[in-house]
Amino acid sequence: MRNFNRCVLFISLLVLTGLVSAQSITRYYLSYDDFVRKIDVNPSKVVGKPFYRAVIENRLTKQLDYILPNGNIASYGKYYYDRNGNLIVVDTYSPDSLLLSRTSYLPDEIQTQLLQKIQGRDWMSSQKDYFTICTFDSSRNPIKYEVKATSGEDVGRLELRYNKRNDLVMEIWIRSRDNKVMELSEFTFDYAKSVQHIVQYDSSGLEVSNISLQLPESVTDSTQQE
Repeated sequence: MRNFNRCVLFISLLVLTGLVSAQSITRYYLSYDDFVRKIDVNPSKVVGKPFYRAVIENRLTKQLDYILPNGNIASYGKYYYDRNGNLIVVDTYSPDSLLLSRTSYLPDEIQTQLLQKIQGRDWMSSQKDYFTICTFDSSRNPIKYEVKATSGEDVGRLELRYNKRNDLVMEIWIRSRDNKVMELSEFTFDYAKSVQHIVQYDSSGLEVSNISLQLPESVTDSTQQE
């Protein structure tokens, strides 16, 4: 009887969550593939199982929670659209609201730079062809940008590394099909003089640029994320 009561309570809580806003609909899925295929189930079917819970407004998914069998949220994603209802960004968070990843479906600077390095300077970005996934560290610094084709092919990535002061010290552009480094930049700092040294190497490992820049005294805050 206790188990039955717990089951009823759990289902009631799930249903109440979906009634918080009269404008929204809550749906439940047994897997992410089911969410993509829009195969939802009754809340009673997810009790005691890992599942996905989507909040939908005006036929658009606004939030997608991944929930463990014990009812705790493992992660959640927030979905953003343009005025025409086209998906443009998905942000994924940890249970304590730490930003884990950001997926952009818009043409962006990372796509442009990466594809130009691979295909030449005449390449132009298209929203229909590519999207970018950015991964963050615990300090909310972006540490990896992955560019993918809509076909699912990995095109390339940008990897970023930081020092103990949280300043960017290395930037690596990599082509996915053979893991070839297309370009590498190293950043070193003379903090006493507020100077940044930048050395850039090409795909053959040859130095192609070596410059120094005068930076403001607050250089240690230059890569902090809001």
